[in-house]
Amino acid sequence: MDSPTFSDGIAVLCLLGAVQGVFLAAVLASRHRNAVPNRLLAGLMLVFSLDLAMAVYHASAVSVRVPALIGLDLPIALLYGPLLYLYVRTLTSERPALRRADLWHLVPFALVTLFLVPFFLRSGAEKLVLMQDPSGSLQTRALAVLSPFKLTHGCVYLALVVRRLQRHRRRVLDGGSEAEQVMLGWLRTLTAGVVGLLAISVVLYVVGARGRAAVVGMDPTGIYDDLTLLGVTVFVYAFGYVGLRHPSLFAPTTDEGPASDAVPYARSGMRPEEAAQHRDRLVALMETEHLYRRGDLTLQDLADALGISGHNLTEVLSTQLGQSFYELLNGYRVREVQARLLDPADAHLTVLAIGMEAGFNAKSSFNAAFKRHTGMTPSQYRQRQREAV
Repeated sequence: MDSPTFSDGIAVLCLLGAVQGVFLAAVLASRHRNAVPNRLLAGLMLVFSLDLAMAVYHASAVSVRVPALIGLDLPIALLYGPLLYLYVRTLTSERPALRRADLWHLVPFALVTLFLVPFFLRSGAEKLVLMQDPSGSLQTRALAVLSPFKLTHGCVYLALVVRRLQRHRRRVLDGGSEAEQVMLGWLRTLTAGVVGLLAISVVLYVVGARGRAAVVGMDPTGIYDDLTLLGVTVFVYAFGYVGLRHPSLFAPTTDEGPASDAVPYARSGMRPEEAAQHRDRLVALMETEHLYRRGDLTLQDLADALGISGHNLTEVLSTQLGQSFYELLNGYRVREVQARLLDPADAHLTVLAIGMEAGFNAKSSFNAAFKRHTGMTPSQYRQRQREAV
């Protein structure tokens, strides 16, 4: 019996990655909050999974035993860019909705699919012959052009995504909430991962294209295809890890809280005097325990500390304090920073160090929150106070 090859190990990893991708797609599609962006992201994960599964099919003996499916994955890569771009656009827009004009993004995929229909309709035996000699068909001869076209197509969409993120970053840094800061970080990380995958694909395509003819699907003899698949698989696994560690990224709340909390709380069962008591306990807890200094504090953590439900805490914040959870935290953090910037005992500390100790997680979110509360940056505030002395 032959010993396992590198491609055998990659095949197992890719199949597991494909299964995980389908599971993640199902979870994302079931999210009701931010439904449109999450469904687009689910579509992207599903395309990744299908591409992984078909790559294993091409690189294994299955394609020889069941050749009818050969080549069905050729247009799939033309969906990566549109799905990623539309996901980023809807997630960073005030109105996360798709427009009829967005169908134009599918035109390259549709045209390539139509062009390949004659190849798809060939018998399995004919497809096997064309895998050995691509010159026997217009469609297989076009692979020499189709592959670089798909890479170029991906680069164009990544440029659009990066441009969109740059514009969104300027808006967030100019006064975005901490939740928006976290989401911006996620989008930048996701985009960086896709950029890395595309860079690997381009480099390995250029290296692997030397001295070998275009093939349909994967080339079982080429380590370049193995490495490309490994990169995609690692990306899918990393995506799943992030989803498990930070589920709020795929069901984010805004500074105004969940949509259901925007309506009156008439049916919550909490009497006004009870809400007032919870308010007093909340204020006392924040001022004595300084829980806002915890950068990872969540609404549920604070609710647990008070011994009430997260929904009831949101009601107390809204009806008794007129604030959201993030507004409450950032208000306390900014006031502490203001006090410490005036304290001679903290004069040796940098502005950023004081902000981090007050509970902010990043310089950008710190500056944005401080400016939103005071009308100036922390550095400007310290400088003006020094000049006033």
